[in-house]
Amino acid sequence: MPETYNPRVIEHLVRPRNVGELPEPSGRGESGDSACGDVVCFTVGIRSNVVEEVRYQAYGCAACVAAGSALAGMVEGRHLLEAARVSKAKLEEALGGALPVGKEHALTLVLDALHKAFEDHLNRGTGEMLVEGYGGSGREGGGGVVAAMSGGVDSAVTALLLKEAGYEVAAVTFRLHDGERGSRSCCSPDTVLFARDTAHRMGLPHFTLNLKELFHRRVMQDFVGSYEEGRTPNPCVACNAHVKFHAAAVLADELGFRHVATGHYARVAEGPTLARPVDERKDQTYVLWPVPKELLARTLFPLGEYRKTEVRAIAQERGLAVAYTPESQDICFIPDGDYRRFVRKRVVAEPGDVVDREGAVLGRHAGVVDFTVGQRRGIGLSAPTPLYVTEVRPGTGQVVVGKKKDLEVREVRVGGMNWFLAPEEASSVQVRYNGSPVPCTVEEDEGGGWVARLEEPVVGVAPGQSAVFYAGDGERVVGGGVVRHRFAQGNAPGG
Repeated sequence: MPETYNPRVIEHLVRPRNVGELPEPSGRGESGDSACGDVVCFTVGIRSNVVEEVRYQAYGCAACVAAGSALAGMVEGRHLLEAARVSKAKLEEALGGALPVGKEHALTLVLDALHKAFEDHLNRGTGEMLVEGYGGSGREGGGGVVAAMSGGVDSAVTALLLKEAGYEVAAVTFRLHDGERGSRSCCSPDTVLFARDTAHRMGLPHFTLNLKELFHRRVMQDFVGSYEEGRTPNPCVACNAHVKFHAAAVLADELGFRHVATGHYARVAEGPTLARPVDERKDQTYVLWPVPKELLARTLFPLGEYRKTEVRAIAQERGLAVAYTPESQDICFIPDGDYRRFVRKRVVAEPGDVVDREGAVLGRHAGVVDFTVGQRRGIGLSAPTPLYVTEVRPGTGQVVVGKKKDLEVREVRVGGMNWFLAPEEASSVQVRYNGSPVPCTVEEDEGGGWVARLEEPVVGVAPGQSAVFYAGDGERVVGGGVVRHRFAQGNAPGG
């Protein structure tokens, strides 16, 4: 036995605890790589949120065997929240101190295997809700908060502020897609480990939920399908509508918690409704409009009261490693930003004509999926004045181009509404993420949708994007929906 191992490690090697595998576990998790020689598997039996039984198997170095034994003993018989709070530092302490140089990976490996077993348990118990969508359990729950943690500074400070405010906090990271190891994607294996370590350093329990099937169906497939149909999607809106908040609420219900929280810059006002944050430059109310009213009533947005500079300062003052993480600007499942290549891998794109507003053919294109309303670059035509995509017609395969003035619209038809307040309270509408609200009137049309009549023209409104209505004070969100159709000036019904 190497002399570098201390007596506690040797004790776990000589008399390992909880070795084996449960025949009918409620959760199973494995971590490691047989190619490098270290693999750890945990099976757990969890009932009423108590880890009643734990078994582990470790193949590889002595450090993994000893760490697995120690961890199994630490969590057996504990409440799930306490078991999920066990950190590398606590595990190292249980092993009598630091492991030999080069063996520290054993701590990460066994913790990851245990947390994957917890993840499997949670997904088995809540699988239907996590796949089909959350309808609400009706449970009130206690005062605890499930805080979504992506690995960035905003979500970490959110959890920290809630803890310091006296809430019982559990952090959760979602596996939404197969992010690449070493990437900045919120779902990469490294980011999950980093988020877990950040939560543990704050003394918080950490969970992961596998939402890949739900995210693929409700966000990624919608993203690809929208471009096939000539629409311009916003995947963050789709995620907020169908995935993130619902999954956090599912976990909150399982843990007996009342609240959910995210690192968005927004506030919850009376209604409940959304309200703009203190830092208007970071305002994210535009992408939050689809959160169901009953979930918004359970939601906390701590960062709504802070400016981004203050959030980073808090992280620095508290010694959080996330204080210096860069801003993430990319679509999370397309980290290189090349959405056209992403879409083309998943659809058969047919060539078609590029035409002007009168239908005259100006050229050819390789597929309507390459175009979105308002686009200027990549059209493939030369002209004395700049040309813009004004319409995409997937039915005929045509892409219509025109002058910038042709992009101006005065009326927008909106569907799929989510109202927080009475529609008549709406006095302005924002139809682009980086745009500004424009004064408007809104009324219901005969088809059950809504028409926003703008007091001034707006350029580049694309079907598939969101239309978010604000009250007269410009601070509160009245409701939102998806742009179904846009009418150019003089082409609106009756115009």
